[in-house]
Amino acid sequence: MTSFLLVSFSLASRSETTFGQAGDYLLYGAGARALAMGGAFTAVADDVSAEYWNPAALSFLDEYQLHTMYAPLNLGTKLYDLALGVPLGPLGGLAVSDMLLRSDGFQGRDDLNLASGGDGAVSQNALSLSYGKSFRDFWAAGARVRFLQQKVLSRSGSAFAVDLSGYTRPWHGVSAGLALNNLNKPEITLGDDADPIRPVARFGLAFRAPRDLIIVSMDANKTERQNPYYVAGLEYNPTPLLSLRTGWDQNQEWTAGLGVALRLFRFDYAFANQQDLGSTNKVSLTLRWGNIYQAKISPEGLAPNSDSIYIEGLKNEVKFKIDVPNFKIARWTLILTDEEGKIVRTLAEQFHPGSTILWDMTDENGRPVKRGLYRYRFAVEYKAGRLWEERGKFRLDYKSNIVPDVEIRMRAPEGLEGADPSVPAAPVAPPVPKAESVPVLDGGGADGGERVTN
Repeated sequence: MTSFLLVSFSLASRSETTFGQAGDYLLYGAGARALAMGGAFTAVADDVSAEYWNPAALSFLDEYQLHTMYAPLNLGTKLYDLALGVPLGPLGGLAVSDMLLRSDGFQGRDDLNLASGGDGAVSQNALSLSYGKSFRDFWAAGARVRFLQQKVLSRSGSAFAVDLSGYTRPWHGVSAGLALNNLNKPEITLGDDADPIRPVARFGLAFRAPRDLIIVSMDANKTERQNPYYVAGLEYNPTPLLSLRTGWDQNQEWTAGLGVALRLFRFDYAFANQQDLGSTNKVSLTLRWGNIYQAKISPEGLAPNSDSIYIEGLKNEVKFKIDVPNFKIARWTLILTDEEGKIVRTLAEQFHPGSTILWDMTDENGRPVKRGLYRYRFAVEYKAGRLWEERGKFRLDYKSNIVPDVEIRMRAPEGLEGADPSVPAAPVAPPVPKAESVPVLDGGGADGGERVTN
């Protein structure tokens, strides 16, 4: 009777053409974003759901992420997924996750079809530890160990599964991934016979337009003793806040979904109209914080409580204070534009900018710039394939000598009409005494006598 319950549970959770075997829930997928793209995510894998699709890609994880997914299925069955990703910088990336498929309301019966117990639950659970490490900038390898547990009423069984994966970005905007799961062919025993979990291989390719405006992906999947199948996905990001997605899953059905990013949170939704289950919905919520590639820039010399920089004397430079993580950099760019949005100057290098970037206040032709409002965009492209941007503005002005206004009031002479009596009279200088004749001794005459003059 245990086998009857397992078959019922598999049908309830079935959403893939390969379902109906032991460990079939492991093929469902993780993350509404990936499922909206038809499950073609092996070569994309740029968030914490990489722990499911391709652990090697965790090496490029750039921020802490906490992810949860909920998917209601048929016959009251529900799928839950929880994952935490931790970026380790040059040391790679680490993730832990728990996927649970559960259905309540089952009743055990004996060989005579008599009830052998009350209502119970049937569940399958996979607790995973994943790690990815990059080398030579564009290559990465990953591994995952999963503890698999299955419970049917009062019976339970467990096993360990070992997975390996690889990931590469050979050219800008192009990535490829390979995932090999259940390499040790784990077996779970509930009754007399063990249920083997078959090895699964996935290979994917993905292309990204600049700034991830469009992502196109395709996966080829092969389960041991079964025919291969192919899936494809598309993501369109018109703004950093909104993502639109569609895909083609292994049931040869269209999928669709969207994502909304609001500061630390990202909400994802996926929809599929599947032949066996009808319409299915999945929702995910991801919390993101602590990006390890965050770069900071700020112009020095800003006046207090102002966005103005006052240029004094013959000074003809603006310094930008820079704080860039000590990772390998492919290129940094600082673009300055004027009030009309025209590019005034572009500064760029292919090495770490250090702590300061200096602008000599000239345009591309070497001519001095005018005072006014300027905007800047600072972009750092890392060799790991990550891009960080910071934007800001400042006003360039010249400091002038400011003379305070002074009010001068004078008291008119007494008797003059219009005199202000509140102003005290100015002190009168004492009279100059009349000059008197004083004898002066001159140098004397030619005869040597003294001469007296009046």
